[in-house]
Amino acid sequence: MKKFFSQDTILTGLVAGLGSELGFCLVLALGLVVAGEPVWTHLRWFGGMFVPAILVLQHYMKRRTQLRVVKTLIVVLFVTFLAFMVYTLRSGTIVIQ
Repeated sequence: MKKFFSQDTILTGLVAGLGSELGFCLVLALGLVVAGEPVWTHLRWFGGMFVPAILVLQHYMKRRTQLRVVKTLIVVLFVTFLAFMVYTLRSGTIVIQ
């Protein structure tokens, strides 16, 4: 496992970025279900999924030896943030006035 994340490949960046975001979302959803709260009323809380991804990006940027992974993480963060904002705007969770 450690060898996989030390490679400089696009797949490593995708797994690290999407895995950290998905892991946060799964833990948050599980916590909401255990607490008896409806998940759909707390959609804004899922915006916190970008914090672990930014921390993973920071880790790889400090190394300066895996530029493909860093570029892939930046693209993953941009695309998922854009998709999250479009979804929250269209669903009415966030309203711009």
